[in-house]
Amino acid sequence: MPRIQMIMIQGKVDCMSEQHIEYVALSEVIPYANNPRNNTEEAVEKVAASIREFGFRNPIVVDKENTIICGHTRYQAAKRLKLDNVPIIRVTDLTPAQVRAYRIADNKVSEYATWDFQQLSVEIERLSEMDFDLSLVILYGEDEIIA
Repeated sequence: MPRIQMIMIQGKVDCMSEQHIEYVALSEVIPYANNPRNNTEEAVEKVAASIREFGFRNPIVVDKENTIICGHTRYQAAKRLKLDNVPIIRVTDLTPAQVRAYRIADNKVSEYATWDFQQLSVEIERLSEMDFDLSLVILYGEDEIIA
């Protein structure tokens, strides 16, 4: 197992500490019972389609007991795809309070970003010209994205 460097910065874990991706049996990964995020069938299907097209590029984050911290939708998508093994990052350096907060922050912070719809339209148009399946990237109705 690789050595993990831990550097404390003002009492917090160094944000650049080394991480190691492991591959474990999907059956060993445990969903967090109190996950506050609801995953719709559509969300699970979109993530499953993304994994099929691009590969499993974003590991599930688990604690030392293999309980999911971040990645419940990826976990459900992996089940839908009948994957035997999944990539994980095992987090052992956070306090229980940090783990709880990270579960929320991982999902919540992305809500503060906004889309540059003009630039997005350019990217969608370029993908369209390349005959790429736009259903993999358009999460809303096409009229909302291209408008």
